[in-house]
Amino acid sequence: MTVNADLARIFGGADAVYLAPVGTKLPTTIGEALDASFQDTGWLHADGITETPTGSKSELRGHQNTGVVRSRIESPGTQVKFVALEDKALTREIRYDVKNAATAEGVRTERRGAGQRVSPRACVIDKFDTDDQTVKERTVIERLEIVPDGDRVYSNADIAGFGMLGEIIGEYTVFSTDLESQLKP
Repeated sequence: MTVNADLARIFGGADAVYLAPVGTKLPTTIGEALDASFQDTGWLHADGITETPTGSKSELRGHQNTGVVRSRIESPGTQVKFVALEDKALTREIRYDVKNAATAEGVRTERRGAGQRVSPRACVIDKFDTDDQTVKERTVIERLEIVPDGDRVYSNADIAGFGMLGEIIGEYTVFSTDLESQLKP
């Protein structure tokens, strides 16, 4: 077995999460400019972006010694979690059930429902290696159903961020710099 530290990635360079209305034209390459409808969620919490498989495994057992005969994944899925740190219309409208909003004389006034809601969006997540910004991974999601995630804490110890948890609906595309082919002699 050979190991190669050049293939190990530490993300957190110019990483970004972009959101747009479902149906927005999606990029088809790793470097294509995004449609103008995409908005950057802005600064992300230092914990970064978390991708989590959500399916649960069940084991089907046979009669003999109750041995496992097969395994299967029930309700397979993938979630994306991040905390947006910037307080702006995009992050507030996903966090809260904003019924209407208006800005006048430097004051934004929102009328909010008491509960939360699902906010479906098209999503592009760009991740860059912290040591080599030419190494990139781009995730293109046609439909990400986002819900608020966790508490929003107002304290002087940390930024009052907007936790978001999105479930990927359907298939999605991932482009990444192919380091293996670049490192072969």
